[in-house]
Amino acid sequence: MGYDIKLFYSGNSYITCYASRWDDSNYSVTIETWLKKSDLNLLRTNIRPGAVGELYTILGKPKFYDKSWSTKNTITIYPNSGSYRDNSNLMNMRNKQTLYVKNISDNPIAGNSGWINVKIEGNVSSSRI
Repeated sequence: MGYDIKLFYSGNSYITCYASRWDDSNYSVTIETWLKKSDLNLLRTNIRPGAVGELYTILGKPKFYDKSWSTKNTITIYPNSGSYRDNSNLMNMRNKQTLYVKNISDNPIAGNSGWINVKIEGNVSSSRI
């Protein structure tokens, strides 16, 4: 039993979390999850939202890259096979994706749970296109 996804943010370093949303659309991905404050701070320390560049192509697929030039704005989302909620379909429906983060936003969840709703929006790495 475990979490739905792993968010790799620096080499082999990752955060495990639940996926409340995973949408793919036109070479972009939106993920929503819940994180504790310490995990959110760790993620924010290791990314630079907005450091995404696009190499324009005529009549072709867009090519995105990490404008930090040192993978400081790159995360990899990996569906986890042993979900606590037995959401094995996520593993069957989604593949590992590498993203360059455009935006990250957060809102505290009501109550004393300590959880924060986090939304990550990014462009798909050109290596996957």
